[in-house]
Amino acid sequence: MSNHETVSPSEARRLLDHADRLSRRAHDQTRWPYVTFILALGMVTAFGALGMGLTTGDAFGLVYVTTLAAFFALIVFFAVSIRGRSAFARSRRWTAYIASWVVTYAAAIAVVGWVHGSVLWSGVTSGAILAVTMACAAFEARR
Repeated sequence: MSNHETVSPSEARRLLDHADRLSRRAHDQTRWPYVTFILALGMVTAFGALGMGLTTGDAFGLVYVTTLAAFFALIVFFAVSIRGRSAFARSRRWTAYIASWVVTYAAAIAVVGWVHGSVLWSGVTSGAILAVTMACAAFEARR
């Protein structure tokens, strides 16, 4: 049969503390790509939407293409960095983060389409993208 050793309360506390530290470290290592992605996504799309809202002609095309290239580079970075650790990507928090970004980004694109050239509305919606993504990243970093 098995040999059961008795563990003292102090030894049990030490083992539980060690397990808690290991769990926290594993969680932090899984979470950092998500926080980085959310912040970078907010910056790229906010500045891209601001640039598209305030430019015309060739400058608009340059901002548009650069925003798309940066967005796809972020997607590749994110996919590579979470390889094997994508459980969080199916969580309700992640869905809420992305949904809140989509709403603010859609508002910014609506401004680009309907109120093109408005510094006020372009600034407000781009600022909203930054505020929402920074709040989501801060919330996730504190969890």
